[in-house]
Amino acid sequence: MEERKLKQLLSEMSLREKIGQMIQLTGIYFDEDAVLTGAVGEGQPPQWVIRYAGSVLGMIGAEKLRAIQKKYMKEHPHHIPLLFMADVIHGCRTIAPIPLGQACSFHPELVEKMAGHAAAESAAEGIKATFSPMMDVSRDPRWGRIMESFGEDPFLSGVMGTVMLRGYQKGNGNGQKGSREIPESGIAGCLKHFAGYGAVNAGREYNDVEISQRTFREQYLKPFRMAMHADPAMVMTAFNAVDRRPVSGNKELLEDILRKEMGFRGTVISDWGSVGQLEEQNVVSGQAEAADAAVHAGVDIDMMSPAYMFHLEELVEEGHVPVSLIDRSAWNVLVMKNRLGLFEDPFAGMEGEEQLSAEAKKIALALACESSVLLKNADLLPLKPEQKVFWAGPYVESTELLSRWAIFGRHDDVETISEVLRDRKLPVRFVPGCEILTEEERRLWQADNCRIQGEEEQNKEMSGSCGDQYADLEEIGPEDTVVLVLGEHEAQSGEAASRAFLDLPEGQQKFFDAVAERTSHIVAVIMSGRPLDIRKIAEKSQAVLLAWRPGTMGAEAVVRLVYGEETPSGKLSVSIPWGVGQVPVSYWDVKTGHRMTETNPENRFTSRYMDIPNEPLYPFGFGLSYTGFTITPPVLEKQEREDKIGILCKVKNVGEVPGAEVVQCYVETLCAPVVRPAKELIRFRKVFLQPGEEQKVKFTIDRKELAFYGADMELIDGGIPLRITVGNSSRAEAGDVSLQLDRRS
Repeated sequence: MEERKLKQLLSEMSLREKIGQMIQLTGIYFDEDAVLTGAVGEGQPPQWVIRYAGSVLGMIGAEKLRAIQKKYMKEHPHHIPLLFMADVIHGCRTIAPIPLGQACSFHPELVEKMAGHAAAESAAEGIKATFSPMMDVSRDPRWGRIMESFGEDPFLSGVMGTVMLRGYQKGNGNGQKGSREIPESGIAGCLKHFAGYGAVNAGREYNDVEISQRTFREQYLKPFRMAMHADPAMVMTAFNAVDRRPVSGNKELLEDILRKEMGFRGTVISDWGSVGQLEEQNVVSGQAEAADAAVHAGVDIDMMSPAYMFHLEELVEEGHVPVSLIDRSAWNVLVMKNRLGLFEDPFAGMEGEEQLSAEAKKIALALACESSVLLKNADLLPLKPEQKVFWAGPYVESTELLSRWAIFGRHDDVETISEVLRDRKLPVRFVPGCEILTEEERRLWQADNCRIQGEEEQNKEMSGSCGDQYADLEEIGPEDTVVLVLGEHEAQSGEAASRAFLDLPEGQQKFFDAVAERTSHIVAVIMSGRPLDIRKIAEKSQAVLLAWRPGTMGAEAVVRLVYGEETPSGKLSVSIPWGVGQVPVSYWDVKTGHRMTETNPENRFTSRYMDIPNEPLYPFGFGLSYTGFTITPPVLEKQEREDKIGILCKVKNVGEVPGAEVVQCYVETLCAPVVRPAKELIRFRKVFLQPGEEQKVKFTIDRKELAFYGADMELIDGGIPLRITVGNSSRAEAGDVSLQLDRRS
């Protein structure tokens, strides 16, 4: 629709129609089978709200949504289409690895392609907007939603979030270059949670955040700032407060920073109930004040709180809220719908994409392989196809390779590892293992609704006890190799799944110990939605492969990696802690005084733990391969423009099999008026090489990316000595180069 006609439409709408565009309801008011992703209050929305609500979340199905759309538009006075949204987090029907795992691929092009398939599958089922990607920098594995993030690094999060957003919004097509219009196979993306939610105190869901303005701006806002180049359709407000001011009522954050500084042009939507939550946070005295604060702050859509639906009309009529604010927010929603092409075709994209297509599964498999991280290998992997191997653990026969956020994924679409192995006719033996969770753990994690296909029968066979099965381990001798596939349950990560301890479930740890008493030739494959405390597993295993929650093609990926059909290339997007007492821990922690170094390990008067190491078990950027690589020290390359820095190095495959290395470029501030991070990732490149092949890697850095906030929160972009390093992890440096940029006037 032309902008002129859209403005005419807005001018003709009643106040209730405009407010309706600003309200999002859960799909249960339209369809009893809708997926609930939050708590629903006791009060029913007024009938006019259900009639005029501009968007709905949690529903899927082309035929069903087509019927709802027809009925809604017929009854709407101006026949404005409804917008269906949902949590499509790492795939719709074809489920990719969790975002935390995808970031470990360090392969932005692959992530973008997978998001395109997720968008096309969603659009085909009627969903035209997703609440993804999550841009929160996340360093604390106790927080369940770390699985939805891209990890601890601001730059990596910005890169991966940008390409995922771009993939959603262009779908399987390229779209018209320079156009804001989203093609039929695309959906609206949503950057969340703005901002700082990844720093939630104590890793506890819905808790508050306490970080300095300097850290907030330099680390936690950076990914959002980077993703603005992809023109996001939506931004979602976070539950938390920033500087004790809740985001959903924070005009400085939503207007001054998000829109004016960052240039955001889209729609601001609240998280589920976060506008109404202002009352719980005691910054307003009731829901009417919550609505007043949120609309003045710039929240365009109130998702599932009582505030807008019960109080916004009255606030306008009484003069507390000017009509201009209502017009502004309603306009932002209408523009988003127009950008999605819904005025021309309210059913855009429906039934236009094959679910679980061969191409989508191919990309999901590639991502599952490249997301997996080989953490340890004492020359045990890859296994030889003719080798006698025992496969054990609850995930060998399990289809539960998705996650709690794969809300439209189906376990029926997932092959088990045992099925993949049988298809290959490999000489393997399957040892019955324990269940994923004990009955007591199931009750604690409320996991009964997450029971997977086949697991009930498996549990019956085991009589609910791991101990009953230890007799089967007698077949294993001290020279035998056992692949143990272990990990968290689906219910143990995701929203509202914070953990104080990061151990494997109790029964699985006992089963592992029983196997370790029989043989030391153990390959531990870990399925997880977060970094776990795997130190004891790593100590007793000769190889450790972290597969995260790998998705639809996870079983195929694990088998390919274990047998060397694919060479591991994943690098950690988040540090694996030595123990839970370290967290939150990240490589970019700021420098301290009383620093502990390799030359003073016995000096207790340093910044240290007396009972555990300071360093994580495995650092950010770490990951092994079946081949070897060398990286030359970096050199500065002369640039034509003064605002650019060129870094050049070479990477070579010195092993005997093809593989991929991730060349990582870090910057360190050597002296500054404020304390700075130890180092920060500034560029990376994944390079695929045949044995003996060498390739040049060039990084071009804008000097403005090196700017930071000084003592008075002024931006400093020069006059500071820097050290730039390259390597294959945050801890391993191939060499460095020093430079100092002139201070700009």
